[in-house]
Amino acid sequence: MTEAPDIAAQFEKHLNSPKQTWLLGAGVSFGANIPLMTPLTTRVLDSTESQLYPNDAIALSALDFLKTDVSDEANIEDILTHLGDCISIAERSRNDSIKIGEYVFDRSKLVEIHLALLDKIAETVRWGYKPPVLDEAGEIVHPESIGIRGDPIVDIKGHADFIAAVFGSNRAGVEYLRTPVEFFTTNYDTLLEDALALNQITYRDGFIGGGVGFWRIENYREGERTRAIVTKLHGSIDWYRPGIYPSPLLRIRDDNLYPKREGGAVMIYPQATKYLNTQRDPFAELFQRFRHRLAVGTDHVLLICGYSFGDEHINAEIEQAMASSKSQLTILAFSDEPANKLPKTLSEWRRNRSWRKRVFVASPKGLYQGDEGPHFGIENQPRDWWTFTGATRLFSSGLPADVQEAIQ
Repeated sequence: MTEAPDIAAQFEKHLNSPKQTWLLGAGVSFGANIPLMTPLTTRVLDSTESQLYPNDAIALSALDFLKTDVSDEANIEDILTHLGDCISIAERSRNDSIKIGEYVFDRSKLVEIHLALLDKIAETVRWGYKPPVLDEAGEIVHPESIGIRGDPIVDIKGHADFIAAVFGSNRAGVEYLRTPVEFFTTNYDTLLEDALALNQITYRDGFIGGGVGFWRIENYREGERTRAIVTKLHGSIDWYRPGIYPSPLLRIRDDNLYPKREGGAVMIYPQATKYLNTQRDPFAELFQRFRHRLAVGTDHVLLICGYSFGDEHINAEIEQAMASSKSQLTILAFSDEPANKLPKTLSEWRRNRSWRKRVFVASPKGLYQGDEGPHFGIENQPRDWWTFTGATRLFSSGLPADVQEAIQ
């Protein structure tokens, strides 16, 4: 059994690894007033029905079907996937339609609804949304807060502090020895890229150009001064595919009148666009980048924050990389323990895999290495180092004083 101070020392060493890859999920943007998946789903569906289709019986029927035909735990990504399946079925039918209940839906109508949902997701993420806070009796304690054009509520401070900490001067001893830090994210927002720019960190994100840019997979290739690379596995609110074919994937400004928006689509969430010609979509190449990145290099650390381990595709890529006989990858996961349990996938990795000793978890209960721990818990008080703010503090200020004292 490894002693707790040794586990903490190893954890600290990996925090300062010269080769870092980050996987960031929705939790890192929660403090920026961008909703998590459940409130995002509710907001998008409600606003689509009330604002876009209040008197459209066919559209409302389609949305009602989508909500009731998926599982109770389904989120907006699941609903988009289900809708994409319906579009594919309609496309294959001889009438270019599909019958659902008493309604026959033309494929064009389903595509219209699909694009409307994507636009509502982009609108909600772009300007921000805080759901109402309820007490135990279900009464509203704090009303919802809705960001709008001209009055957004999105706050970049947390991301700006995070980037400043990761690339901070107190880490200058390893700065010029390591390859660029790679960030993979499932988030649609642009806070990570904006924070890098605000901190004057040179980065690549697959696009070439200014306010309007075009995407090519080779555009991720690092240059001499590249310090960060950003890969958005589920797309972005500022990615747009024009409706004409062939057409490039573009990064665009929200207020531009060009390119023309008729027939095009905001490019977010890969499974939701599978009814399109998949050769036009970048997502397969993005996941290939993720797979390749996890498989190369020594002293390589994958840091995971704000991610709930709910994407089986991503989980499978990580597990495959860790299980390789040549792998030297180490996982540092910053994770909550809702209902006093780590996420199921993470629990499996740290308990039942041959490579479990290369899995570290910082949670409210303390620090784990593989099936050992938690260590350094605080009685009747959760640690906050698993949060985005807490992880940022680890990079800016180091381990908590009591853990540092134990190491020394």
